[in-house]
Amino acid sequence: MKVKDFMKIKVKLILHCKDETIPKILYSSLKPDNINLPEGLSIRMSAKKKLLMINFSSVNKIESLISTIDDLLTCCQASLNTLKEIETLR
Repeated sequence: MKVKDFMKIKVKLILHCKDETIPKILYSSLKPDNINLPEGLSIRMSAKKKLLMINFSSVNKIESLISTIDDLLTCCQASLNTLKEIETLR
């Protein structure tokens, strides 16, 4: 393939949380899942104040990108549900 035949797709998700500790917790819980990604797919995350920012990029693999975003959001929701349960038990 020639360079001009490549399509690069970028998606940026910004999660706004109710306090500054949640983005750090989510970052820590999601980070281990962001290894061994398929070729051409990358994820960069950062947690700043009340925001968790997740940048996805993919070369020519929109299906893999969509699946990865879905998986990451599912893991994020599971982490948030766990935090909610912990708060309920306190």
